[in-house]
Amino acid sequence: MEETTEPSGPAVVPSRPKIPYGRVAYPAIGYKMGSRQMVTTVMSPVTYVGTVGDRENWDPLQGTGTNRKEDKNHRQAIAKYIEETDDYVLNSVLVYYSLDDAEFMADDPEAPISMGTLYVRPGAKAKVGDGGHRTSAYGDVIEAHRHGDDVLHRLQANGQPVIVVLDDDQARRAQDFTDLQQNAKPLNASIAQSMDRRQAINMMLLEEVLKGGRVSLFEGGKRIEFLTDSPGKLSPKLTGFKTLRYATGTLLVGTGPRSSRAWDEAVAVEIATAGHDDALQRMVDFWAGFGALPEVATALAIPSGMVKLREATWLTSANVLYALAAAVREVTHGTNVSIAQAMKAAAAIDFTRAGNTFHGTLVEPAKYDDEGNLEAKEKAMTGRDAWEGAAEKLAARMRQN
Repeated sequence: MEETTEPSGPAVVPSRPKIPYGRVAYPAIGYKMGSRQMVTTVMSPVTYVGTVGDRENWDPLQGTGTNRKEDKNHRQAIAKYIEETDDYVLNSVLVYYSLDDAEFMADDPEAPISMGTLYVRPGAKAKVGDGGHRTSAYGDVIEAHRHGDDVLHRLQANGQPVIVVLDDDQARRAQDFTDLQQNAKPLNASIAQSMDRRQAINMMLLEEVLKGGRVSLFEGGKRIEFLTDSPGKLSPKLTGFKTLRYATGTLLVGTGPRSSRAWDEAVAVEIATAGHDDALQRMVDFWAGFGALPEVATALAIPSGMVKLREATWLTSANVLYALAAAVREVTHGTNVSIAQAMKAAAAIDFTRAGNTFHGTLVEPAKYDDEGNLEAKEKAMTGRDAWEGAAEKLAARMRQN
């Protein structure tokens, strides 16, 4: 039996860093990006708004700020989204503290990524590096509901991810901001709109007009491009979802709304007021009528038909689709003319590139000198004024037919 000896002294316990006295503590994860200490934590939106300072717009002459000029419409849109959407989603915000105002204590100081605690000096205000509009929008909602109601209680119970950089160098903050913008790629409209299921028009087009097979023209959605806003020259697809959506909404509400937000609201109100079935039938009648146009029907019946349709006519042009939808709205709204009748009248209109239907509106004709020499090639015109002018011409032709 081996002889054992008692330890000669007390066991050595590793020393732990002293917890900063009086500081506000937030559970966090610490890590490095380059040489700087980064910390990710979560606060309720109500708590978060109270931890940040005033918005600092970029001023290189004074050496302050990192934020762009505030867009009030963008701020209001975010506030409306937060206020009206229970299951909202916002990205993390990026804020900065000086090393005097905050420090991170890792549970495992040797680990490159570790759980731990962020300690912030009471009263210290973080500088918002990225997320100024989200921060201001939160503040607007909290102020509007400060007396306490369901919205405020929801925000108090929710979390907002916050990335904290322990670095107060203004030049580096500014560089971070521009790097973040350059490395971000926003969704194109067709992807974003087809993913947005809160808007009735998107749901109706996706689930009923396309996937539901209500219009054979679209072949269950295979004729619609979702990944880009415009199909390529050799694509078998007719148009992008962005164009399909805007033309359909224009059919429903006309050309009155002049901003994206006003247009969205007008379309939503029209669908709610007219009723789902009535609005859906108008969509179906218009696009079924479009599929019956002679040039389109011919293209659908042959291989590479969409390529030929794109080469020979203006019917795949987004501006022409907007103009046609606006013209049908003008001819049928408040009259006894049905959408089906209007589209039959449209079948007699010359949509070919060789014709002159859109000269002076969507097409600037080729120019020749007195001897017949070409001076300027035919040029397609874009923009709202151009397609609204084309809509007036199309409406007049429909009435004649």
